[in-house]
Amino acid sequence: MADYFLDSSALVKNYISETGSAWVSGLFDPALNNEVFIAAITPVEIIAAITRRARSGSIAASDATVACNLLRADLLTSYQIVELIDALIARAMTIAETHALRG
Repeated sequence: MADYFLDSSALVKNYISETGSAWVSGLFDPALNNEVFIAAITPVEIIAAITRRARSGSIAASDATVACNLLRADLLTSYQIVELIDALIARAMTIAETHALRG
């Protein structure tokens, strides 16, 4: 079991096929029992990314609809949603600086 915090650029790979999609999808293997944390704003960013891709023609509108609906369903069961309050942001900045983490 591991904990992962995914931003929208990573999590969108679970809904749209891109480089890295197989790795992200693998995080949700039930046998691994991983916890996936996302910021409260992440679903908005993912819906925007999917919709933008559909409007540009890089994915079919029907695929975008399916992806958006799947995201909405997954929000009920697959993610721990984190509210980004000032104290949490300050702590995250300290941890990132201390451990030279990537954003």
